[in-house]
Amino acid sequence: MTTPGITTMYYRHFGLNGAPYQFTPSPQILFLSQAHREARAALEWGFLHEPSGFTLLVGETGTGKTTLLLSVLSQEYKRIRVAYVGSPKLGFEGMLRAILRQLNIQTRTDDRLAVMDAFSSCLARLKKGERLVVVVDEAQGLSDDLLEELRLLSNCENGDEKRLQFVLVGQPELLERLMKPHLRQLNERIGARVILNPLERAEAFAYVDHRLAARQGRIKKIFARNALAHLIDHSGGIPRRINVLCHNAMLLAYSAGVKKVKLVAARTAVSEYENLFQSARPFTSKQSSSRPGWKALWRVGRPAAALLTLGLMGTAAAYFWTVAKPYDWIPAMVGGASPVSSAHNPRGEASPLFSNIPHIHPKGIVYLPADDSRYQE
Repeated sequence: MTTPGITTMYYRHFGLNGAPYQFTPSPQILFLSQAHREARAALEWGFLHEPSGFTLLVGETGTGKTTLLLSVLSQEYKRIRVAYVGSPKLGFEGMLRAILRQLNIQTRTDDRLAVMDAFSSCLARLKKGERLVVVVDEAQGLSDDLLEELRLLSNCENGDEKRLQFVLVGQPELLERLMKPHLRQLNERIGARVILNPLERAEAFAYVDHRLAARQGRIKKIFARNALAHLIDHSGGIPRRINVLCHNAMLLAYSAGVKKVKLVAARTAVSEYENLFQSARPFTSKQSSSRPGWKALWRVGRPAAALLTLGLMGTAAAYFWTVAKPYDWIPAMVGGASPVSSAHNPRGEASPLFSNIPHIHPKGIVYLPADDSRYQE
């Protein structure tokens, strides 16, 4: 973990006037890719005009949902009042009290009906053309019951003008949940839907350059081309992951006393990151076969497997010779006559060796004859 003093020396080492890569939302240096521009326009539409009562913003962790949201909230909307709910664990009454508190409305009771009445009175006092926008972050953590409560609350408005607007911000799991049959009513109510995808490769390069330029830096001066390409290729296009990898690579270069991030530092930053967290690269069979642990296990286990196989073969042969007594009936079978009568075949009748085995489907499913009860349990 770096201290503020080290961080200051680190960015000054590269001639910057501030830390370019931060791990918290920073709307003041917002980078707008094509997807981010479309998402921002859809959010503004949801705030100002969406008539359905619900707007949805979905994206993977670190794609910039909160940063984008804060940039929209920083705008001054004359006829919009906004409340922000950052925790999905408040419950319905707790969420209403948090909203009312942000609107400077105090509730001195925990009674559910009294809190709902205070919220309804707040909506009733809105002037014509005014709206209350409630932004619910981390909405994938809301329970099904709470999602249904929000839908019912949205239904309580009177008149043709929609004054209450919910903006649900969450991860892709929220989309999957909304597709479930018991949440179909809420899903059908959602109007504007925004999907925030990871950056394209060219956009990721532009993102790095944008962050450096905001701190009076130049990308060609600080990153070697192959080093930056290595960082971006392992980031998955996730802005937060790009921040972490670039920050760590620059810190390694600073520690080594060099002014430019080379491929060695980039590889070290990626390796350390992937050792701490799950790899950003998709799992492949090539990666699986190259794992030394499996090779070592096979080298150790191969002799033991061979010995075990020989032991099983010896045991099977002993059983076959002493119990089944093939010397009694094999010659007769080969000669075409009935086998010698024995305890295993008292009538001396010839029959196929595998007649008592049930039919086996190629996929491994055993099919029993309808009139054969020998194999029924």
